[in-house]
Amino acid sequence: MISADDMAQYRDLFLSEAAEHVASMNRGLLALEKNPADRRALDEVFRAAHTLKSMAATMDYEKTAALCHATEDVLDAIKAAKVGPQASADALFASVDTIESGLQAIAKGKGERDTEDLVHRLRALLTSDEPAETPPPQAASPLEPEKIRAIEVKVERLDVLMNLTEELLVNRLRLQRCGEILQDSELSAAVDALDRLVTDLQYNVMQARMVPIGFIFNRFPRMVRDLAKQQDKEIDLQMEGGGIELDRTVTEGIGEALVHLLRNAIDHGVEPPDVRQEAGRSPKATIRLTAKRTRGLAQIEVADDGAGLDLDAIRSAAATRGLVPQAASAEEVTDALFSGVSTARDVTQVSGRGLGLSIAKTKIESLGGSIRVASKPRQGTTFTIEIPLTLAIINALFVEVGGRSYAVPLANIERLVLVDADEVKGMMGYEAVVLSGEELPVTRLDVLFGVPRLPQPRQPILITRRGENRLGLAVDAFGRTQEIVVKPLNRMLKESRYFAGSTIVGSGEAVLILDVNNLALSKRTREAPGPDGRAQDLAVLAGAKEPDRYDSET
Repeated sequence: MISADDMAQYRDLFLSEAAEHVASMNRGLLALEKNPADRRALDEVFRAAHTLKSMAATMDYEKTAALCHATEDVLDAIKAAKVGPQASADALFASVDTIESGLQAIAKGKGERDTEDLVHRLRALLTSDEPAETPPPQAASPLEPEKIRAIEVKVERLDVLMNLTEELLVNRLRLQRCGEILQDSELSAAVDALDRLVTDLQYNVMQARMVPIGFIFNRFPRMVRDLAKQQDKEIDLQMEGGGIELDRTVTEGIGEALVHLLRNAIDHGVEPPDVRQEAGRSPKATIRLTAKRTRGLAQIEVADDGAGLDLDAIRSAAATRGLVPQAASAEEVTDALFSGVSTARDVTQVSGRGLGLSIAKTKIESLGGSIRVASKPRQGTTFTIEIPLTLAIINALFVEVGGRSYAVPLANIERLVLVDADEVKGMMGYEAVVLSGEELPVTRLDVLFGVPRLPQPRQPILITRRGENRLGLAVDAFGRTQEIVVKPLNRMLKESRYFAGSTIVGSGEAVLILDVNNLALSKRTREAPGPDGRAQDLAVLAGAKEPDRYDSET
């Protein structure tokens, strides 16, 4: 045993490693429940329980060690075909839950949870006369010792490194500007060398902060299993793309949104087994959770093979609340889902108030992402999320509007075009240009921001895309592309949905970053608004000089 002082020192490391073993036990039990003859799954659970027992005993957590030991005994009995995996599944899952909640209590300084009753329950399984349900799995192969390939670093330290890297990037821009002005060869060489070093540092710090989205995905099989069991539904959760890496800030933020989307799919998307069977479909529903990279973004889909959206019911509920007219289009109706509309007759512990999808959308948009929904009757519903891989440092294109610079994330840009000024035509309440036979709505940023228009024969238009929505942004000129450090907006600008953040350029000027997702959806941007005093204030603020010490309240 170790002393009390040493135990306090090693508690964080124990809790971190124990959480990984709990995840392995959950993963293995889920696989074993699907396939009782899965030897690898059984071995995975046994190894995790055995290791966790030893760790808990070393840390003098006797109750946790006793529960792990009882779990081991049941797993041993399953190996020997004395107990059936399915008969013991609920007790084993309860053991994992108790271990996990006990670890959380230890982390909060509350001490271990009482495990005596559950230990008795597990031991009672060993005296059951119930015959084994599956043939005994083959003996496990011995584990080979592994070398230490990674060490744990506190997230706070990575945040400090990222903040220092951001400061270096901003000062690199200043030095580059000085080099351009002074035209000194030695200074230019030093700046070039610094540029390479900062680029390498930035890349490695970013990589250290990247976390596989599977870290979040792995939490969901157990949640889906439990919710499906509560509702007497049969659901097969299929997951792909767990290796896609996102910045830890994005990964943590997206988890909450995915919880709401999966709950919505279980509660509303898929039907009970008898209903599906009557319709000539498999009683077991499928929910797919997939991730992939596209155009510098992560695209995540939550898709079910349920009955699909009842657009008439949604339209009626939304119209009753005044969110859409009775003659609303299908697109307007599906968008209303994210405004708190619910067609559920009863409110359950899972859903029914219509808040889940609204919360999910708010969370996704706070991360600079977007969400859309598509549905077909009797084929199911798919929610598609597009989100940046990182929020701290991005590539952007600078544009000029009314003598001010704005930044547009490259991930949102489809292409740049120059058209004759008279090709931008006024339509019913908005302007548009025809490109490749397709009518493209155009927003004039000078009008939106209330600044004077620059007369020019050729109109620069930046074509952006948000899912299936495309929008042309008319600007005065295209500028350079470069990496920028994203800073949060101050209190005044947070109220505007047209900006996603700000950045600092080499001259020390604060430049606003356009929120293309909201610009593409905003009806106001398509209605050619007149000059607006508030918008003009925003444009003036965009040209403010940054003080010597950069503040997060830019």
